[in-house]
Amino acid sequence: MKEAQLTAAGIVKDVLEGGNLDKVFQKYLKEKKINPKELSQVKDLAFGALRSYGKTKFVINKLVKRPPSNLLISTLLHIALFQLIFNRSNPYTVVDQAVSASNSVNKRHTAFVNGVLRTFLRERVIILEEAENNEEAKYSYPIWWINQIKKEYSKSWENILDIGNSHPALIIRVNIKKVSINKYIKKLEEHKIEHTLLGDEAILIKKPMPVDSIPGFNVGEISIQDYGAQLATRLLDLKKNHNVLDACAAPGGKACHMIEIAEIKLTAVEADKKRVERINENLTRLGHTFKVINSEIKAGNAWWDKNSFDRILLDAPCSASGIVRRHIDIKWLRRQSDLEYFHEKQFELLRASWELLKPLGKLLYVTCSIFEIENRLVVDRFLKEEKTAVEIKIKFPKNVNVTDNQLLPSLIHDGLFYALLQKK
Repeated sequence: MKEAQLTAAGIVKDVLEGGNLDKVFQKYLKEKKINPKELSQVKDLAFGALRSYGKTKFVINKLVKRPPSNLLISTLLHIALFQLIFNRSNPYTVVDQAVSASNSVNKRHTAFVNGVLRTFLRERVIILEEAENNEEAKYSYPIWWINQIKKEYSKSWENILDIGNSHPALIIRVNIKKVSINKYIKKLEEHKIEHTLLGDEAILIKKPMPVDSIPGFNVGEISIQDYGAQLATRLLDLKKNHNVLDACAAPGGKACHMIEIAEIKLTAVEADKKRVERINENLTRLGHTFKVINSEIKAGNAWWDKNSFDRILLDAPCSASGIVRRHIDIKWLRRQSDLEYFHEKQFELLRASWELLKPLGKLLYVTCSIFEIENRLVVDRFLKEEKTAVEIKIKFPKNVNVTDNQLLPSLIHDGLFYALLQKK
């Protein structure tokens, strides 16, 4: 356990210093800093500690007058407290191993770590009761985030926060170019995999399982994609031979979905070279082909061949606040000031994309945010300034939890925003 605690503490430390959790975790795997036998435990500890960071931070602030200067010791405390609060192991073992781990980092801190953890065990009930009266500790989000959600969703704010701390459902998208929905469902039944058809190509797998274990994944019959994200392709109203642009296309899930359900000419544009590789990996696995361009969507669009598009999907960069349960580090890496930056970036992308659209063409604006400043306020500002744009009312499926085009995070979908615009 000691090594797993240390490794998890290192991962959390790197994240709190600004690193992306997924990238940090992959780096540790690549550099073989994670013992294969401890992989699942390390992931549980690192992800769990970040998910509950608000609560463990509260506990540490209650028990420690002066935080340790060594950040690794600090994150080791977060790991051990997560284990103790959520009963991940025998308390004596957790403390013993954490003290031993601290000794490996810096011997001067062993008594400190031992004292903090043992004090918590003695005062556990009182401290955790106090934590319930502190919103940052209770919900484990920064207070600015909690207040913003309260302000925008006065009736559902608590549920939104709770869903964000839950584990996301495993939802797949069937590649109907390779297998029909009915035939694929029969495969799931043959493998005795419990499932629910959500709509169109989306199927909920009821029990979590490794991706490679899902029938047909390795041969491109299915992809992993949230139900809310799968709505994008259907909302675009694709027709045969349409010239279609997927702007900001990585990792390519929506682009691949489009090519699976319609005979279109598709161009995917992505600014990040490494993320272009992700698109190409998806193309290879799924057996699709379409044009992928490594470039930016911006005024002038130097990459553009002047052939206007019938449909444009603009999945704009955002705070990712609507998919926080998939990216739990986002809660602690985002700052409230980031929202204004994203607003301006999204508006610029919308304006630059609009010049590529044919008259009577449609553009679907999408974010995976639940903050109004990145969604409705961007669209309303654009409609006010761009006189050739009109908004088309969207009809969402009945099993989607939506208000004013904003999907509220639920057990079967993330918190995405959609707006469908048409050029006069």
